[in-house]
Amino acid sequence: MSDQLEFLVTNLPNLLWGFPGRRPGGLLMSLLLAVVSVGVGFVVAVIVGVGHHSRYAMIRLAARSYVWVIRGIPLIVLLFLSLQLFGAGIVTAAFVALILYSSSYQADIIQTGIAAIPQQLIDDSRLLGANRWQVLTTVSLPYSLRVMRPALEGQAITVFKDTSVVVVLGVADLTTNARIALGGDVKNSSYWVATYLLVGTIYFLVAFGFSQASARRAARLPG
Repeated sequence: MSDQLEFLVTNLPNLLWGFPGRRPGGLLMSLLLAVVSVGVGFVVAVIVGVGHHSRYAMIRLAARSYVWVIRGIPLIVLLFLSLQLFGAGIVTAAFVALILYSSSYQADIIQTGIAAIPQQLIDDSRLLGANRWQVLTTVSLPYSLRVMRPALEGQAITVFKDTSVVVVLGVADLTTNARIALGGDVKNSSYWVATYLLVGTIYFLVAFGFSQASARRAARLPG
């Protein structure tokens, strides 16, 4: 076994779920960051996305401002702002920043889906006696989420890959653990390319697997 392969095999568990005494970490931490930020961000995104189409101008302005401001700030800056403004630990700051980041993009997707709803569907619902809340929950949101599902799933994949940015805070995600495994020893310099190729392959396999699963699920759904 070559030295590089031995190094990768030895450190693979650390890359997948973290170093002993520092778990969860590695890929497991990256997945936790992605799942929580996308899940919680989705709840925020629905509220903000619906707010884009509120009858009240102040709510519309607040919803649009949220998306404009958060999307206009680089994720790496959001990470540092979360760490400084909330005074929490680095992991909490990473979750907060990723939730804000994810929700702003998801909200834009959702509001676009709502805007694309045929007016005839809304008019028919109102003719049947549905109030604004019923139209929202039974027509607008289900229709928009169905239409925009591929975009939302694509955004989820992007968030998973973007979790690598938390390396700047030292959160023990996949990229950070790769850096820790390599350390500062110049003797490990020959392992850099192989290690980061492995990290890139892991990111690719997870993202590709999710996209393929989403495509198969979409193919099974009725037209």
